[in-house]
Formats: sequence, structure tokens, C-alpha cells
Amino acid sequence: MNHILVLRQQLESGIKEIDQSDKNTVSKCSAKIKLCQDLNNELRKYYCKNSIREQDQITFFKEIKPQFVSALYFHIEVFNYLKGRPKGSLKAKKQYINLNLDRVSTFITRHSEFHHYIQLGSTHFDEIYFKMINFDPLIHGNLEYPVDPIFSSPAEPTLSCLLASDRFIQFLKNEYYTLRNPTLDPTWETTKSLKWNRSKTDLVELVYAMSASNSINGELKDIIEVAEKVFNLDLGNFYRTYTDIKYKKDPTSLLNDMKKGLLEKISSENQ
Repeated sequence: MNHILVLRQQLESGIKEIDQSDKNTVSKCSAKIKLCQDLNNELRKYYCKNSIREQDQITFFKEIKPQFVSALYFHIEVFNYLKGRPKGSLKAKKQYINLNLDRVSTFITRHSEFHHYIQLGSTHFDEIYFKMINFDPLIHGNLEYPVDPIFSSPAEPTLSCLLASDRFIQFLKNEYYTLRNPTLDPTWETTKSLKWNRSKTDLVELVYAMSASNSINGELKDIIEVAEKVFNLDLGNFYRTYTDIKYKKDPTSLLNDMKKGLLEKISSENQ
């Protein structure tokens, strides 16, 4: 798996290098697409050359491959958006953003059951979703058909598309926010590099905890919007996610983990 770590580093460093170049926005996006295509090809070569053990297939098709494929799909979406963006009135630009939002939201809605499965961090169907088994319309009929079946599990293509869609929706929200706030401090862009390493459900738990404890001022939806911008995520129907959290066996699992982690850090530093 060391080669995969190298590819991940190349993806992150390559995107950062392109962002820091003096190319225009469309050219940067085109360069990112080329980078993602090359790295996806390298990942495919690695997979075909090295047999992935059955017990590792779920990790590969649920966590590893979608990082690379979704990055490619996302930058293709952004490229097409930038090429078609109108240069006219503010109204025309907003309509264009809304058309793209409707299109991508329709795709997410079509796969809402699977999308919710991923957002909740569920694992009970992973054996039929993310192992190298044949696509069965009776079982996988609600998923996108893999166009490269020798390098895909039944659900990986759908997951990659959904991850790209979530990311593109947040990009569109940022575009809309910038239209409404033309004097936005450009240093805001640097916050997009922050990455939330837990599930979206965990982030919703954190936001609700901050709101319920009056740790931060503002309406719940406003705090959600800020969290989405900071971590470049789309939290979707967070009210429904909160309802699911309430019925979890451990509804404060994130807060418990955070408390445990902090206490362990303090303990190790005091030794």
C-alpha cells in the first residue's frame, strides 16, 4: 500500500502546485483533470498488477479508489461549469448556478438511500457494495452500472459520483456566496484546505452540540453553512441526520472520542 500513499501525496501536492501557479482558472482546472487522469491510470495499473486480498477489497473500493475518481469527476464538473458560465447579468449567473444545483441535486436524490448509507458511516451492506462481485440488477439496481467492471466494485462508481457531487454542490454554494458578497476577503480561500477527517454525521453532531450548549452565536442553519464552507462539505439534510443521531446507541460518539483524545494528550504530556 506504500505506492497508494505516494499517489495520494502526488494528488495533494499536485493540486496545490497547480493552485499556486499563475495559470488562469480554466487552465488550472484542465491541469487538475490531467493530473487526476494520470493518477487514476497509475492506480489501475497498481490494482491489476497486485492482487488485492478479499479482506482488503472493501477498504480499497470504499475509501481508496473513490478519493482519486471523485477528484477527477469533481474537476471535470468545475471545468464544464467554468466554460459555460455566463458573462452577463447577476441574474443570469445566479440562474446558471441554480441550473447546475438542480442537476446535481437530482442525481443525489436518485441515489438518496445509498447516499444516506454512506453519510451515516454504515457498514452492514459493505460486503455486497464494495467487494469484487458481479453487478446484480436485483441487488444493485439502485446504483450506477460499473463501466470498468474489472476495476470496480458494484457500488464504487456511484460512491465516487456522489462524493464528487457533494463537493461540486459546495463549490456552487461558494460561487453563489461570492456573487452575493463581491467584497469577500480573498484569504477565505485558504480555509478550503482544511479537511474534516470524520463522517458528515459527526460534523452535524459537533454543530448541534455547539448550538445546544450556546458555545457559538448564531442560528443553527448559519452555523451549518459556516461549517460547510470551512470544510468544503455539503451536509445535506442535517435535520434528518440529527434525527438519526438521536436514535443511535451512542448519540455523542464524536464528543466522547474528542474528550478521550484530549485527556490522553494531556496525560501523555504531563508524564
